[in-house]
Amino acid sequence: MKAFAKSILFTGVLVMGANGLMAGQAGDSWLDQWYRAKLGRSSPTTEARQRTEAANTAFREETAPATRPVATPANAWLDQWYRAKFGRSSPGTEARQRAEAANTAFREETAPESRQVATPANTWLDQWYRAKYGRPSPQEEVRQKAQGR
Repeated sequence: MKAFAKSILFTGVLVMGANGLMAGQAGDSWLDQWYRAKLGRSSPTTEARQRTEAANTAFREETAPATRPVATPANAWLDQWYRAKFGRSSPGTEARQRAEAANTAFREETAPESRQVATPANTWLDQWYRAKYGRPSPQEEVRQKAQGR
């Protein structure tokens, strides 16, 4: 009986190991995904692999000039939160956008400050107020008067 139990246990371990090897991933992408989620960039081995591939490529990608490094945040949750809370971009994002606009050869035309009225990105409060009381919220009324409606 003991030999039979050992045989069953050994067979079970062997089957589980074979399933793990067959279902396992071929590469170490999970490690790179964890590293990217934790630190916001690829793992050193992935970066080294990408550098060697770029060095061995006949036609390389065009890189941005070293005089103007592009500073984009790795995690944009702060700007999304700031935009949802205050209805505009965070000061850091606004400063980056102003710097990019100053360095761009063709700038967009903007309306004069007197005609620009800020509209919030998140209008749930106005919608809730209108649904509850059947009229626009006081903030929305002020905005509508400023726009001349």
